[in-house]
Amino acid sequence: MRVLHTVEFYSPHVGGAERVVQRISEGLAARGHEVVVATSWDPRRVQDMINGVRVASFRVAGNRARGMRGDVGQYQDWLVRERFDVVLNYAAQAWPTDAALDVLGRLTGVKVLATCGFSGLHGARRLLYRGYYRTLQTRINEYDAVVYHSSLGADRAFGQKHARGDQVVLPNGVDSDEFESPGHAFRNTYGIRSRFLLLSVGNHYWVKGHGDLRWLVMVLAGLDVTLVLVGDDPGGLRSCWRACARAARRDHRIRVLREIPRADVVAAYREADVFLLSSRFEVAPLVLVEAMAAGTPFVSYDVGNAQELSGGIVVGSRQAMAEAVRALLGDEARRKALGDAGQTIQRQSLEWGAIVDQYERLYARLVRTKGVPVHGGRTA
Repeated sequence: MRVLHTVEFYSPHVGGAERVVQRISEGLAARGHEVVVATSWDPRRVQDMINGVRVASFRVAGNRARGMRGDVGQYQDWLVRERFDVVLNYAAQAWPTDAALDVLGRLTGVKVLATCGFSGLHGARRLLYRGYYRTLQTRINEYDAVVYHSSLGADRAFGQKHARGDQVVLPNGVDSDEFESPGHAFRNTYGIRSRFLLLSVGNHYWVKGHGDLRWLVMVLAGLDVTLVLVGDDPGGLRSCWRACARAARRDHRIRVLREIPRADVVAAYREADVFLLSSRFEVAPLVLVEAMAAGTPFVSYDVGNAQELSGGIVVGSRQAMAEAVRALLGDEARRKALGDAGQTIQRQSLEWGAIVDQYERLYARLVRTKGVPVHGGRTA
């Protein structure tokens, strides 16, 4: 099959959506399919072929609600001209999906939407995105399938009400082999000498709730802990990087790390005592699955599919998070039991190899059902 995946950012940019799309794309390419990713131009991307996947870059930004800027027409013409067997638009409220909405009817192949949560249906953003979702109510019918990463969430409720195509839940996963080897010694590499290591991985957007984690360190003053925040600075008004950096300068128990090697991130997962997720909004947070793969217990706010995952504690407030973390740090046996439980479930059902198989089967079935002539690669 000739497959297109669209996503707002892609390697070398680092983030959850980027990692998911990259893993699916490279997995399908390794199975003999021709896979292309359409994404934003990035000056750090020095080649257009990454691990068997061709990357098509466009100088476009924004989304349908906030306005799109750049070569939107060029991207739309390219979508129609390239004639893919399968087009997966990854995430709404991002220009690669929003610009594609206007040309869906001109695409001859199978069309799939991966919803990724519909954050515009939540909180104050509902006002900005009200018109957007009125449009999507009709456009979603033009997709042959809608993919959700969780059985929970407003995106699935929206799709069940308005979409007519196939609807399927495909989770995010991890390559457990990456977490099996001892790898780097994170604590030694970064000079962490405290008894306990608390870890959070996520780029510095305000929605990630890093302020609650900074508060957490303050209320755990009686414990020998270091909080490590791993993530890049996205810049702009949505970034909390400066606030976190200031906190790290004032308090040696807070470490802020960015642009560190992936091997060091994996080592941090393995050596952490507790992983923390304080986001205000998530769909299927990949970081929790990575914590599970490392055998590290997590404490998470009740966001996305956290309730569906094993290996941690889900809480409803920062006070409850503080209490849960304090209790776990005082109970090594429970930490190990939770970590083992999460790792077992991850190995059984959240491996990328098996998940890529599910995407391949979905694409092949839709192509056969729609009678799409295959333009490249094998059919299944």
